Amino acid sequence: MNREFLLKCVAPCSMLCCTCMAAKEGPMAECARRLTAYSEGICEFLGMDSSDEGRTFFGNFNDALHHLSGGNCSGCRGDISEKCGCIGGCVIPDCIKEHGVDFCADCGEFPCAKAKEFFDSVDTRITRVWEDGSRRIKEVGLESYYDEKKDVSHYLHYKK
Repeated sequence: MNREFLLKCVAPCSMLCCTCMAAKEGPMAECARRLTAYSEGICEFLGMDSSDEGRTFFGNFNDALHHLSGGNCSGCRGDISEKCGCIGGCVIPDCIKEHGVDFCADCGEFPCAKAKEFFDSVDTRITRVWEDGSRRIKEVGLESYYDEKKDVSHYLHYKK
């Protein structure tokens, strides 16, 4: 697998940017674009007029798809003006540049107090995702890690 592709998909902290709903080229945006195209004309096909509840449902559904298809984030490795701000003020993009590595997992200081303190201030669940993901990248390598995570919800760690 192409390393450049993997660097676009996997954030320096080990989260998969590509599975986020804000990802410009992610599967959520792509699926939403495809569903929008596939559902075009469905109300007319079903013979619904403006008073039908189904038209309201499909209108709301298409509005949601339009929102999901509009991802504009290219990941936190991009130009700072393109960052989506998934975790505002994240210290990791600048830190990996300072240390000359692609991932926290590659850094000799991992797990560092600076990143841990930052993630703990946001949500301790994210701290755990960062630590576990980075350790997993070290264990199995980037490509295997991506293969393990590419079909997992970006938001699963928030589920209680």
